[in-house]
Amino acid sequence: MTQSSPFRADRPAIARLEHPVCTVVIDAEEDFDWLTPVEGTGFTTDCMRQIADLHEILGAYGAVPTYLLTYPILADEDVVRLIRRQLEREQCAVGVQLHTWVTPPLGAEASRRFSFSGNLDAGREEQKLLALKAKFTDCFGFPPTIHRAGRYGIGAQTANLLEKHGFLIDTSLAPRTSFTPEGGPDHSGYDYRPFWFGEQRDLLELPLCRSVVGWGGELGRWLYQTLSGPRMTRLRVPSLLTRSRCAERITLSPEGNDASAMRRLVRHLRRRGEMIFPLSFHSSSLAPGRNPYVQTRADLHYFYDRLSEELDHFARVLGGRFAALAEIPALLAPPPERRA
Repeated sequence: MTQSSPFRADRPAIARLEHPVCTVVIDAEEDFDWLTPVEGTGFTTDCMRQIADLHEILGAYGAVPTYLLTYPILADEDVVRLIRRQLEREQCAVGVQLHTWVTPPLGAEASRRFSFSGNLDAGREEQKLLALKAKFTDCFGFPPTIHRAGRYGIGAQTANLLEKHGFLIDTSLAPRTSFTPEGGPDHSGYDYRPFWFGEQRDLLELPLCRSVVGWGGELGRWLYQTLSGPRMTRLRVPSLLTRSRCAERITLSPEGNDASAMRRLVRHLRRRGEMIFPLSFHSSSLAPGRNPYVQTRADLHYFYDRLSEELDHFARVLGGRFAALAEIPALLAPPPERRA
């Protein structure tokens, strides 16, 4: 790693694959005002009732999405019944996402800084993680093994908690991204690469599929990282790098990325030897007006068009296949021994 890692004993994860694999990961969360992720902010769970069209598209490619469920989603009995039906038909998989501001115990951290779970003290983060785990287990009859920290807010103690409480996969890193202006973690020193971690047993980190690509190569990536602070952003320096395609940060997601950009990202990662590609988005994109990416019915149609185009490109052009997130560890070589 290029910076101090919150993941102890991290080791590379090497795929044993002839063809690339895509896994679809959905932040299945309450609709809320993204500008105020604090205790007491209003929310609904209506977006999760809009998954029929999504499953029709994913099903055409044999893609099984993994829903990362927040506490309010688990507390909505109608939505849980809907997800259970999909589980019974093997049309989805499930894990958890810790949104601190809506997960009990509540009443102590009403600020944006504490929307990043890694900013909580270890005892408080553990209490919330266990409450989320218990609610999930009550809903589905088995404990969760897949975790994401809401807002990618993993902290120094998170990895130990995941190892302690039986998780197998974490998805909390957002490469080439810094949340420090809001008091959150700095992931800008990471690039997209799956890896193993854990001091006593092996867990897999599968980051958000995001990287900085472009004709500028390593220099372009250095420029993008160096010039992406608040002052340079106000001067639109990063946008100049992006528009020139010298260095552009792209996420494998139909949210804010067109199909050609996603293809550029996948080509870049394939040249580097990557074989596992998590495609991700938020459940709030399934209904207009719930997040910044999908504001109108036209936006929704465009979102589905981009999603379909990327799935089709992955299957037909790259010759790839789709797998649920929980299947990914079995597609990797055994973890290297931990360093002494």
